[in-house]
Amino acid sequence: LREVARHVARAKRCIIITGAGISCSGGIPDFSSSDGLYSMIKSQYPGTFRSGKDLFDAGLLRTHESIKAFYLFMGVLKELIVNATPTATHFFIKKLADMKKLKRVYTQNIDNLEELVGLEVDWQLERVKHCQAQVVQLHGTMAKLRCSACTNNYSFATQYCDVFKQGEAPNCPGCEEREDARIEQGRRPHTIGQLKPTVILYGDSHPKGLEICQIAAQDQDKADCLVIMGTSLRIPGVKALIKDFARAVHDREGYVILVNATDVVTKEWNGLIDYQIEGTCDEWVKLV
Repeated sequence: LREVARHVARAKRCIIITGAGISCSGGIPDFSSSDGLYSMIKSQYPGTFRSGKDLFDAGLLRTHESIKAFYLFMGVLKELIVNATPTATHFFIKKLADMKKLKRVYTQNIDNLEELVGLEVDWQLERVKHCQAQVVQLHGTMAKLRCSACTNNYSFATQYCDVFKQGEAPNCPGCEEREDARIEQGRRPHTIGQLKPTVILYGDSHPKGLEICQIAAQDQDKADCLVIMGTSLRIPGVKALIKDFARAVHDREGYVILVNATDVVTKEWNGLIDYQIEGTCDEWVKLV
C-alpha cells in the first residue's frame, strides 16, 4: 500500500475511472447486484427483468410493462440521488484536483455526486479542444431531463419523481406551453413530448461519443497514472477506454491501479493493471 501511495503522490496528471462502487456508501446502490430497490421493482413487475442491470438495457424496454417499470425505477432512483451524500472517495478525488494532480475523471455513474464536492462537470461537453470539465460522464446524468419531441433540456426537479413513480413520463412544459398557444390561435394540435432522463442505456449510442473519444485521446497524451475505482470491468466501451489509458500511462513509465471490493481482474488484464487492491474505495483512500 505504501508503494501504491507513493506512485499516486508522484503523479502529476492522474486519470481516474470510476464505477458504482464509489457511491454505494453515499446511499446509491450498485445495480449490478440484486438489491432492495431491484427487488421492489421486480415485485411490482414480475418477469419483466432478470437482474438489476437489465433496468439499464435499452433492448429490453420494448413492452408497456417494461417501460412502466423503467419509469418507476427512474423516479425512485432520483429520490435516492437527492438524498445521497458524496463519499470519502469523492472528496479524495477533489483533493487530487486541488493539489493539481488530477487530469480528469471518467465516470460511469449518473448520480452527479462529483459536482457536490466542487468538481467541474460539463454534461454537454461543448468544448473539446480545451475541455475545462474535470468530470466526463460516460453514461449521462440524472440531473437533467430531455424532451422526446422538442429535445429541450430541463433540470430533473423532484416534482417529476411522483410522475415517474406512477410508471409514466411527465409532459414537456415547453411543448404544453406552445400547444396552449396553438389552441388559442385555432391551429391544429401538435405532439406534446415527454421528459426522459439524460442517461445512456446499454445498447444506446452516446450523443457525445465522438467528443468523449476526442477528449480521451488528448488526455492519453499526458496521463502518467491511472486509478480505476469501484467498477467490475464488464462494460465493453469502458474496458476499451481503460486499456487505451493503461497503455498510454505505461508508455510514460506510470502505474495502473485498480481498487474494487471484489476481485475482478482476469487474464485479459495481464500487463495492463499493475496493482489490484481488494477492498472498498473509501477504505483505500483513507490509507493513501
